[in-house]
Amino acid sequence: MIDVSVIVPVYNVEKYLDKCLDSVVNQTFNNYEIIIINDGSPDNSEAIIKKYLKKYPQKIKYYKKENGGLSDARNMGILKSSGKYLMFVDSDDYIAEDMIEKLYNCIQTQNSDLAICNFIRINPAGKEIKNYNYNPGATNLIDNKRILLNQPTACNKMYKKELFNIMRFDVGKYYEDLRLISKLYLLCNKISFIDDFCYYYIERTNSIMKDINVEKNLEIIDAIKSIKSFYEQENKYEAFKDEIEFLMIDNIIISTFTRLICGKKRCREYLKEYWNFIKLDFPNYTNNKYIKKLDFNRKIIYYLNSHKFYFLTKLIFKLKG
Repeated sequence: MIDVSVIVPVYNVEKYLDKCLDSVVNQTFNNYEIIIINDGSPDNSEAIIKKYLKKYPQKIKYYKKENGGLSDARNMGILKSSGKYLMFVDSDDYIAEDMIEKLYNCIQTQNSDLAICNFIRINPAGKEIKNYNYNPGATNLIDNKRILLNQPTACNKMYKKELFNIMRFDVGKYYEDLRLISKLYLLCNKISFIDDFCYYYIERTNSIMKDINVEKNLEIIDAIKSIKSFYEQENKYEAFKDEIEFLMIDNIIISTFTRLICGKKRCREYLKEYWNFIKLDFPNYTNNKYIKKLDFNRKIIYYLNSHKFYFLTKLIFKLKG
């Protein structure tokens, strides 16, 4: 029995792939497999994958498919996996050599369904920015609702595979991590945390978080609706109303608005569509209890964007360079 399956979707990452695979094959943990899914990558990624497959045939399983997007590749990896637990590593990122060991020990010791580590974001200038989780210890979402407000990235976690018997990543959708992870939390009887920084996320300039494409960014509305609908179906929405409302504030009013405001002028016209959604689904968002917990910089951006002082937001980011 394989303990852990590490799923690595690959698409157009020849510049980063060696570093990623080096970090995954050289782990201190022993009983694991690496599932590489080539999502129809047109660059030199396949040659790099085959180099590692030849060197580590006992560790690596390799599959190639037509391009279907990140979610589709991850879902295929889940189907092909043999491990009791799953991890996801994006192929332009890399992990600490003891990440699998630390998360596995945590999940075993605490008898958890999910274990989470802190991660380091590396911006395009090469600066490392530490991202800390809210860490309440081994618990569950019902008892610690703030877990829902942690970064919803799929890749700094180890999951009991059974969680994916119920749901998978939404294919053909942006914000796939936010859509799924925010729901998986509710399915866990226990969630555990470690304070170590084990995952290194490379922030690329062409990521959705930097993209001002209106159609892509508008999908955040559908993502928030999807989360809200799931919690309503589970009869948990009223219990988590503040947290889901804050996900909207953080992801739309702060993050998405800022991308569009600082982008092309025409993008600002689409802000009306976001506001129509906010006014209909979250009419009392200004009373959300988590706003006061924002750090100073994000609180300023929230205030400017929520009061439609968009020119000041753009000025701040222009001065920051």
